[in-house]
Amino acid sequence: MMKAAGIIGLIGAILGFFAAIFTLMAGGLVGGLEAVSTELSGEASAGAGESIVGMGFLGIIGSFIAIITSAMIFSAKSKTVPIVLLVSSIIAAIAGGTFVAVCMVLCIVAGIIGIMGAGKS
Repeated sequence: MMKAAGIIGLIGAILGFFAAIFTLMAGGLVGGLEAVSTELSGEASAGAGESIVGMGFLGIIGSFIAIITSAMIFSAKSKTVPIVLLVSSIIAAIAGGTFVAVCMVLCIVAGIIGIMGAGKS
């Protein structure tokens, strides 16, 4: 069960990393469009691009933690590593944006499978 949890977790975390990169690119695009809009209209913008970029960076950090813990889950004997995977996946899903959250569902499932399979030979 731990092997299945590790494979599912790695797939979800790698997809989450690419989703976080896409979120960063979307934040850059929104920031650029806000800058052009501010120059044309002369009004101050709310700065949504900066918050989207921040979500992208949090998604990258959460995905890296999920990749590391998914790789560690292959040799884990206790429930500590799957719990760390589950917690980091939930935090990345909340803070990383919609695209990262969709990918982190796989990591959440992997954490649950890892918790159920920990300690069994």
